[in-house]
Amino acid sequence: MKRTLTVPEGLAIADVVGERLFEAGCTLAALPAHGLKPGGVRVAWPEMLEEADLDWINACPDDDMRPPRPSSAAITRMDESLSWIGLIGADRMNWRKVVCLRLIVHPISHRYRWTWRKIADRLHTNHHTTKSWHQLAIADIARKIAQPTFFTSQTSHFAA
Repeated sequence: MKRTLTVPEGLAIADVVGERLFEAGCTLAALPAHGLKPGGVRVAWPEMLEEADLDWINACPDDDMRPPRPSSAAITRMDESLSWIGLIGADRMNWRKVVCLRLIVHPISHRYRWTWRKIADRLHTNHHTTKSWHQLAIADIARKIAQPTFFTSQTSHFAA
């Protein structure tokens, strides 16, 4: 069942997509990373992040300092939002990398773990370029979400 994205009045679809991806990062950071059943923890990071510095996992606070576990509705929204990253074309891997790195947030303060300059250093580019890639990726996702599943710009043969 596909849900529709509700856009509050005065906001663009791209703004809502950006907010939902930030919320997904916060929800992901609040999920427990221990005691997973039945198989335990496995590494399933996308190929583009396999060489990323994952020290932020070890920097997570103890259970007494962790935020409350997210609700099932928040996890559902997170799953939907994270699936949007796949809408970015394979020819735009740098856009995907920037979006994925910006998803990593601190579980309590909700501050980004990767600043624009760190992402730029990682991708060997300018921080203004990484910001623009992120904006272009969000706009691309928003355009693809707003577009109907079957779209044609041609006029029907049966049109009067």
